[in-house]
Amino acid sequence: MGFLKDISQLIVENTSKIIEYPISISDNKGFIIGSSDISRLGSFHPASLEVVKRKKTISYELDEVKSLHNVLPGVASPIIINHEPIGVLGIVGKPAEVQKYAQLVKSHVELMCHEYLKKEMSALESKTLDNLFRYLLNSQKPEDLEYCVRYAKMLGYHLDSSHSRICFLIEINFEIESSHSLEMEVQMPDKYSWHFLQNNISEILQYYLIDNPEDILSPLTLDQFILIKAIDKEEAHELFMKRMDHKIHRLLQYLKTENSCSASISIGSANNGIHGIKDSYQAALKALTAGKKISKSPRVFHYNDWNIIFELAGNGLNQYVKDTLKEKLHDFINHVNYPTLAQTFMAYCSCNMNMSETARILFLHRNSLVYRMEKINELTKLDISRFDHCMLLYFAIKSSGNSETQESLKMDKTEESFLP
Repeated sequence: MGFLKDISQLIVENTSKIIEYPISISDNKGFIIGSSDISRLGSFHPASLEVVKRKKTISYELDEVKSLHNVLPGVASPIIINHEPIGVLGIVGKPAEVQKYAQLVKSHVELMCHEYLKKEMSALESKTLDNLFRYLLNSQKPEDLEYCVRYAKMLGYHLDSSHSRICFLIEINFEIESSHSLEMEVQMPDKYSWHFLQNNISEILQYYLIDNPEDILSPLTLDQFILIKAIDKEEAHELFMKRMDHKIHRLLQYLKTENSCSASISIGSANNGIHGIKDSYQAALKALTAGKKISKSPRVFHYNDWNIIFELAGNGLNQYVKDTLKEKLHDFINHVNYPTLAQTFMAYCSCNMNMSETARILFLHRNSLVYRMEKINELTKLDISRFDHCMLLYFAIKSSGNSETQESLKMDKTEESFLP
């Protein structure tokens, strides 16, 4: 196994400092690939072949090694992985003194090898799953999807089975709430620790959300994951969703208390077949985009939630309607006080067109609110006491695309405006 060569010198340097005896590691062909004495690196160590052959620890006394080339007194133990020797660990010294360290250091080295292999396999699995999702989500032709089915079967997943599947998009937010940031200095992870955090979050998501061998979890970006959940044929959809809501609630609570982070989770449609996975992903992506614009806690967004549908309706106007609204409302959109007037109107809509409630949440005198609403009527030529006219203006503001306006609409409702 070639990986042993990559980590041998690091193992030798760290371990020899602890036991204070020189150490060497040879591969299963007898060549030294790690040594406290770097002049021995690459040299042939004949005693290693005997240890590999016998698969047991051998002691070499001072008198014995005099007739052996490049062999020092001490003990040599095989490094066993999956019941096969992949190398030999040597500890230099009087055998009676170093024998007590042999099994301990051997176990330590084998543990490090197992951890290395585990990380390598995890990275390989993550890479292959990443490729699978990229093929699947970007597929354009029927033969592309057929390739995805075959690729998935190589990984142990049966995307052509009769299971219904549903897509979850999970976006992790590592920003600490402002109340916490006042107590401690918060630093965002650098590019090296991002991958560690991603692996940690991935393990957490697997623990809380995966309970079916056909479930597939993979990172899409550093802070976004996709989960394809397979729905058991015997489980009703309503029961499945209720169970998942409970799991998501526990997940969000754990992320908040143990990792000081939050998450936005969107849930797509439940569909059959591999075509359905792509459709579910598109629904989840739209729900996530729309949901992040809504002030809601917990931030869990179902594609068929009325609030999500309403948000999508405002952002999904065709270009003709957008251009017509922009033209008709030119004076309003380009007015110097547009951000404040738009914020006032959106608050009016959120209060179900109730003037008293709108004035209360904006901390405005009712006369000041009336003045603003009359100004909106004047600039738009709309009657905002009518529901249909309010709908037109609501969608026009939502689809305006003006970045300054969008920031204004996100302002705290207690913030004072420069209008009366």
